Amino acid sequence: MSAEAYVDGSYNIHTKRFSYGIVFFTGASDRDGNLQELHFSKAFDHAELAEMRNVAGEIMGAAEAMKIASKLHIPELTIYHDYEGIAKWCTGEWKAKKTWTQKYRDFYKEISQTVHIRFVKVKGHSNNKFNDMADELARKAVEN
Repeated sequence: MSAEAYVDGSYNIHTKRFSYGIVFFTGASDRDGNLQELHFSKAFDHAELAEMRNVAGEIMGAAEAMKIASKLHIPELTIYHDYEGIAKWCTGEWKAKKTWTQKYRDFYKEISQTVHIRFVKVKGHSNNKFNDMADELARKAVEN
């Protein structure tokens, strides 16, 4: 069984909070044959991470999607993202220079021992239904 997750992050310049939104498809079908679609979002108050603005939410969302796949014992996960660092810090194409990008990279290395993760870059704000949905989940979370 495999899963797919669309992840996005948001940042509120006034409150200095950041968030993620995730649209997660488990690969399991319901009675009508539709893939099970789960929505997740969470906002954070973390001054050091907030310096990364919406990128902090992107990182936290991708990591959370990986955790969800692991908890559900799903061996393969495709993460759709619109910020290229989500993949490139993990693959080593970008050097993880900040503490939090290093922690994200190290978390990926550890969890990828049990969950095979594939990254797919999508264009942000381009009418991609599920990327737009993840963006909206993140935006709403950071506003509350």
